[in-house]
Amino acid sequence: MVRFFLCGDSHIPRRAKSIPDKLIDKLEDLTNAELFDYTFFTGDVIIAPEFIKSLEKITKTPKNLFFVIGNMDYYGGNRNSPVFQELKLLFSDGDNITVGLTHGAQIQPRGDHLQLETLAIKKIYNILITGHTHKEEIFLTDKGILLINPGSVTGAWSFVASGIPSFIVLKIKEDTKEINLSLFQLDKKTQKISEIKSYFIFKDNRVIARF
Repeated sequence: MVRFFLCGDSHIPRRAKSIPDKLIDKLEDLTNAELFDYTFFTGDVIIAPEFIKSLEKITKTPKNLFFVIGNMDYYGGNRNSPVFQELKLLFSDGDNITVGLTHGAQIQPRGDHLQLETLAIKKIYNILITGHTHKEEIFLTDKGILLINPGSVTGAWSFVASGIPSFIVLKIKEDTKEINLSLFQLDKKTQKISEIKSYFIFKDNRVIARF
């Protein structure tokens, strides 16, 4: 099984001071239980060097840390990151699935599903991970493209933001082609973390819902 930690849009220190302690504690618990194979960050780090170091330390994935540039990263130390990143995984039967990563600032209106689907098809991505909206979301398109947005890990403001600090754990099983996701959200008032699970499977070169 391949395990991904997905997060983004920290906007530190312009729109947020830090990742909430409760989310860091949860991430450390998840990491201690089972190491992540990859970390995908959707961009808009802002002050990149310090943040990247802390993220590497928590997730313990310094060699498999994928960053893309966000529209606000030109002000910080992430300006040399690429616009797109991708990872191709090979299944036990020889089939493969491609996971793509981009910030999503090129999509207008923000987070538009049809445009994201079109982009994924053009880039030959089966799963497309984006940020920019600060609104966490897991959406399966009619053409079998899985769109994932982990939201803002700090709950930073944007025009369509949920305001909820969040991240996503993605698991892909090479033998069964199952795709499992857990969305973790922090309630700022109660300081409690909720987990929402989603289940999919990869079949005939498309992602389909399992339940």
